[in-house]
Amino acid sequence: MEVTFAHGPPRMFDLVVGADGLHSGIRRLVFRNVPEHFLGGYLGVFTVPYEIRPRGRMLGYSAVDRTVGVYEVGGDGRARALFMFRSADELDYDHRDSARQRQLLRTAFAGLGWDVPRLLEALDTADDFYFDAISQIRMPSWSRGRVTLVGDAGYCPGPAVGGGTSLAVVGAHVLAAELAASRGDHAAGFLAYERAMAETVRQSRRIGPSVLRTLVPRTRAQVWAIPHVLRLLSWLPLPLRRALTSYGGGPAKMLDSVVLTDMPRIPSEP
Repeated sequence: MEVTFAHGPPRMFDLVVGADGLHSGIRRLVFRNVPEHFLGGYLGVFTVPYEIRPRGRMLGYSAVDRTVGVYEVGGDGRARALFMFRSADELDYDHRDSARQRQLLRTAFAGLGWDVPRLLEALDTADDFYFDAISQIRMPSWSRGRVTLVGDAGYCPGPAVGGGTSLAVVGAHVLAAELAASRGDHAAGFLAYERAMAETVRQSRRIGPSVLRTLVPRTRAQVWAIPHVLRLLSWLPLPLRRALTSYGGGPAKMLDSVVLTDMPRIPSEP
């Protein structure tokens, strides 16, 4: 198929794999109007210079419909700040408009205590700021012609709450294995890939809403209860702790339905 680019001449490819995330441009071009199913929340993430170093732990602060977490990264005094909040309606912004996204995050967390104001001060200088709706992509098929989708582009379970990274890595492995096994029949390879991933993708859609309900409290009673429950969990035996925090199976359990096969060895050209 011929692929045209905004910058550069057209080129011919055997296949095109869209692995360009929740707001996939390839999905939009090939599949047209695929809705993003809003789960009722937003998140913002960025790295901050932070003197309170969690040292292997996450520090958290919660209010009604809002939660903040901070955890150490890199071992050099930096930390990553994670902000999550509920919203009954989808907010009006462009996902490329970073200034507007920063404004929305500041508005959502205005007036909170703890270190929230100091963390928000780092927004202007953060060079890795990420903000997005917590949404899912639900498609009956991820393939059309010589194009297929992998990861969030085709089956995003929800940013930060649904195990999307693990799902994307497994999906890429399955796609590569099935294409190799199909011996040049891309239609058969795409179909086998979708069949192998279908149940896992279906299960992944349950995790995001469950995690969002757990991490972002709806009431003052939940704000009080969350740290006490977490403190209690830390005293429980590890198997019981895992069972109670699996969020309906969790990403690890979700991936149990995928059978990973060894990649066939492809002989190199002489």
